[in-house]
Amino acid sequence: MSRSLFRQEAIDAQREKYLGETTLARPVAYWVYTLLAAAIAALLLGVAIWGEYTRRERVEGHLALDVGAARVLITDAGRVSELAIREGDEVQAGQPIATITYDRSTAETSATELASRRTLLEREQLQVQELGAQQAAQVRKRVKDLESELAQADREIKLQESRVRSAREQATRFQQLAAEKFVSDLVAKQKLDEVTDQEIKLQALRRTRSQVDRDLSAAKMEQPSIELRTRGQVDQVARQLSELQESLAGVEARRETVIKAPVSGTVTNIAVVQGQSVAADTPLATVLPKGSGLHAELLVPSRAIGFIQKGQQVVLRYEAFPHERFGQYRGTVEEIGRNVWSPGDRMGPLTAKEPVYRVDVKLERQNVTALGKEIALRPGMLVNADILLERRTLLEWLFEPVLQLRGRL
Repeated sequence: MSRSLFRQEAIDAQREKYLGETTLARPVAYWVYTLLAAAIAALLLGVAIWGEYTRRERVEGHLALDVGAARVLITDAGRVSELAIREGDEVQAGQPIATITYDRSTAETSATELASRRTLLEREQLQVQELGAQQAAQVRKRVKDLESELAQADREIKLQESRVRSAREQATRFQQLAAEKFVSDLVAKQKLDEVTDQEIKLQALRRTRSQVDRDLSAAKMEQPSIELRTRGQVDQVARQLSELQESLAGVEARRETVIKAPVSGTVTNIAVVQGQSVAADTPLATVLPKGSGLHAELLVPSRAIGFIQKGQQVVLRYEAFPHERFGQYRGTVEEIGRNVWSPGDRMGPLTAKEPVYRVDVKLERQNVTALGKEIALRPGMLVNADILLERRTLLEWLFEPVLQLRGRL
């Protein structure tokens, strides 16, 4: 019989609980907060899975005519003896719109001015030829570089294909060894994973080669377009020189010139008044061709052009109509320029601040709603735009760094 340190009466007294059993009670607020936290967590998870975010590229640009406006110039110095048009008039091609008269001294001055213009045009013709030659040389160099890249890509693909075959052979051997219990199944699985990694690298190399091949095709297509554009510019200057020579030959005999509308359309931007004395090359007016609409020309930085495709949606904000009050408007990417514009190049009223590409956007509307009425848009208006690029769920955006890191390994 074992002896206890305490008397039996003391032990029995400890077993009796006069106040009952002790129970830990949780307050009602605890369950409320727990359910609230769970609901918030579920809501955040749902937003991450189903919520979407669209990446945007913010750019600037201006409005331009779909068909170029015809700018009418007074070619020789003289006096506007008759002005047959007013702002907003509709004219037909060949319709007289102004008459310019000359005196003897004006004719002599015109001859001097025409000779100066001929010198400038000859210089411009030479510059166009030199610029065309430089652009053609740059494209030829780019084609040569891309051909070298393509050959290098083919060599890398051939080497990677050899690695894939070797990895597959090793994986097959290790599977046989694993079946015979010479190696563990884990080692055999690692060899299969190596095959997958090598195949992923091979696919990446093939995608790179496809991109280089597309760039090479685009560069080869650009060669004839440069030659054609240069030839067209040279021919245009040559025609201007020919017309100038005819003007120079007949300026002494002329006393009056009737200026006619070059195209059918609407007259705008009249820059002279009747009776005004004008110098050579003074703008007379601008004729907007019939049926010509507007589109937006956007300056997209070269760092962002790779993600822009035809058909993407664009949100437009016109500076003349603050979007906080008059709203935003929609458009669609219609054309993406192939040539890069260097810093300092002018595109309409804007100057490129960095290497940019021109992107043409088709407008959903040719007017804006302001003050209860429709106001037509005008060429040259400045516009800010957001090009809507890719649309992803928030979960994809959150895990993008992880996916990129996995792609590098």
